[in-house]
Amino acid sequence: MSIKNTAALIAALLFVLIPSLPPPVAAAPAQQAAVSPDIIGIVARDPWYEYGTNPRYPGQPNYEAQDRMGRILAEAGARWVRIELIVQEGAGSFEEQIARNDYFIDEVAPHYGLKVMGLLAFRLVDVDPRDSGAGGLLSDMYYKPEETAYGGGVNQYMQRWLERALWIMNRYQGRVSAYEVLNEPNRMPVVAGSFPGGEGIAPARIATLHTKLYRCFKQNQCAHTVADPTWRAGIKLVLGGLHPRGSDRLVGPSGGPMSDRDYLAALYTSSAFSTYRTTYGAFPIDGLGYHPYPAEIVTTLAAVDGEVARISARLDDLRARLRAALQTTDPAAADLPFWITEIGYNAAYPGQSVAGQTAFLRAIFTMLAARPDVATAFWFKYEDFPPGSGPGAQRWGLVQIPFSEGDPRCPGQTCYAPSGEPASRRPGFWALRELAGLPTYRLLLPIVTR
Repeated sequence: MSIKNTAALIAALLFVLIPSLPPPVAAAPAQQAAVSPDIIGIVARDPWYEYGTNPRYPGQPNYEAQDRMGRILAEAGARWVRIELIVQEGAGSFEEQIARNDYFIDEVAPHYGLKVMGLLAFRLVDVDPRDSGAGGLLSDMYYKPEETAYGGGVNQYMQRWLERALWIMNRYQGRVSAYEVLNEPNRMPVVAGSFPGGEGIAPARIATLHTKLYRCFKQNQCAHTVADPTWRAGIKLVLGGLHPRGSDRLVGPSGGPMSDRDYLAALYTSSAFSTYRTTYGAFPIDGLGYHPYPAEIVTTLAAVDGEVARISARLDDLRARLRAALQTTDPAAADLPFWITEIGYNAAYPGQSVAGQTAFLRAIFTMLAARPDVATAFWFKYEDFPPGSGPGAQRWGLVQIPFSEGDPRCPGQTCYAPSGEPASRRPGFWALRELAGLPTYRLLLPIVTR
């Protein structure tokens, strides 16, 4: 073939092939952050669930999925990540189950510049705290003060929870920057056949457990003391995020159901909190954890701006109620920062959508970042979780990772793609990245001349 014919053939091939190529992608320059990146947190997929799930690493953490998650969290603009420390009977020893978190906490998070908040929830003890017959938190069978390292007012559940929480905190030292102490204690979930849901654990009981943990840790007392406790001063202990709906069964001061505001006031005016303040000059708490879900988790979200304004007003109400409760003792103590340890939007709820999720994410982070009393806000959640379809579908995630439900081979009976690679990133992922001031991308479409 002649050179001329060869050139003609190449030109023809290029004419055919070039239109079928994907449009080129070009990076835009970094822009100024719309919110302080330090405020951005994401509730991650707990490493406990990614143990023994990758055939390449039998009987080990799924290094591939955990590393992938860390990279994507950083790409989304997160500076904080929350994971829950989980223990389940029959899944190995307590120490072995906590070690499932080591790779993420010790390797992944620091590699991607993520600060870790550890959730010390009720699942540290695999007994429902409402089940007094099984030695739950509500049991009135207390140890004598001399029988435990934690003093009076401690039952079996409380002692076991404190032992485990303090062991975890010593294990990770400064590698976990903050701990959320319990989770929505003012409104417990439904457990089919056992509990109808909506119950709250009495604030005096929660205040006792929280105060004992704070005193033992911050004052280097009780069990699990350390020779040099200076690192402990920088670790934040945040009140477990209160549910905005309050309790259906606890009785508030007005005689009706106890609201979130009254629950918070009751914690601060409890004997445990007050005694600690008298002894040490401050309340045993470093931040006010709260979960201001839109319209207290309704199944529609018609007007994003209106919902965000209501959430801001609710934060003002909480602050005002607490300040009023402390007016005669220490009103300045009401000015601790809020830690919004969960806020999210399920794109699968009726009347809600992926577009609505994106709009809500933009609006809520913009509002919270503008408030001087909010330290951090954690988007709930990194990934979707079961059920994946139907009326109860849970599409809260910034990413969607393929998963199969009801699979006994994986912790939690759900197996996610072993690689941890998302099938898609939702628009909310890119919206959060843009808010953080990270480079975004644009498609350069070909110019059509004919």
